This record gives sequence, structure tokens and C-alpha cells, in this order.
Amino acid sequence: MLLVLIHNVFGYILGYWYARLVRLNEQDARTIALEVGMQNGGLTSGIANSLGKIAAMGLAPAVFGPLMNSTGSILASYWHKRIPKDKE
Repeated sequence: MLLVLIHNVFGYILGYWYARLVRLNEQDARTIALEVGMQNGGLTSGIANSLGKIAAMGLAPAVFGPLMNSTGSILASYWHKRIPKDKE
């Protein structure tokens, strides 16, 4: 569970700082951070099911999906309350 959380948070950090590195504005950097951090757990479940290996491959998306949705919602709510500096 901790590894899944680290992977998810690292995606947000990597997406945000890469966007800032290429000089995107704050709002775009936040959007990219959420897009990179929010991986598609539902797609992974569907692929595992179509391959007939839902029992073996289905554990990762079952753990990652709810955690991804929770952390993404928390980050989006946090940023929603803070206006980007370049919009002030």
C-alpha cells in the first residue's frame, strides 16, 4: 500500500515540476500533475479481465484505483482553494 502511495505522489510531483521546467504556467502545471498522477486503474482491470487473469493481475488496480481517486481529489481540492500566482 505504501509503495502504491509513493508511486502516485511521485506522479503528481514529476508532472508538476516537469511542466514548470518547460515553462508552463501554474494552472497548466497543476493540470499536467493531475493527469500524470491519475493513472487509469479501470483500464488495467479491463485488460486483466480480457486476458482472463483478473485473479492474478487484478490486485494492483484494485488497490491503486481507490487510492488514486482519493489522492487526486485531495490535491484538486487543495489547489482549488489556492489561486495560481500567475492569475492574481
